[in-house]
Amino acid sequence: SEEKNKKKKKTQEGEDIGSKEKTVSAVGDKGVSTRKVEKQTEAKSSQSRTFDNGLAIEELALGKPNGKRASPGSQVSVHYIGKLQKNGKIFDSNVGRRPFKFRLGVGEVIKGWDVGVNGMRVGDKRRLTIPPSMGYGAKGAGPQIPPNSWLMFDVELVDVR
Repeated sequence: SEEKNKKKKKTQEGEDIGSKEKTVSAVGDKGVSTRKVEKQTEAKSSQSRTFDNGLAIEELALGKPNGKRASPGSQVSVHYIGKLQKNGKIFDSNVGRRPFKFRLGVGEVIKGWDVGVNGMRVGDKRRLTIPPSMGYGAKGAGPQIPPNSWLMFDVELVDVR
C-alpha cells in the first residue's frame, strides 16, 4: 500500500537504528497529519486510531455523552499515568493527587497530548501511545525517560474550562 512506501522513505535518514518504526529525525511534525490509518482491533467496543507517525489513541472508557469536550484553547484538567512502552515502567502519575491542568493545543505539553486529549469529553479515559517525535524525542527527559522513548499514557479528562 502507499502508506508503507511512504514510511520506508521517511525512516532511516542517515540514522542506522535497525528498527524501522523508531524514526528519529527532524520530520517529526510532517507526520502529524490528521490522516488516520484505521486499524480494526479485535475488541470492537474499544475504539482505537493509529496515525501515520505511530501515535495511537484508544478509547478506554466514555464519560457522559453530553460531557463538555476538550478543544484547542480550552483549559483541561486530567489524571494520568505515564509509562515507558518498552517495559511498562511508570515514570509519572498524578492519580490520587490534584488533576494536572494545561491549555490544550498551544504546546504547553508534549505534542502527543495536544493531539491525543483533543476531542475527549469530561469523564472519558484514553490510552495514548506516543512516538518519540511527539514526546521527548532524541533528548528524552530527565533520568526517567531515555532518548527516543515511546510513551504510553492513560489519561482521564476531569474538567474542561
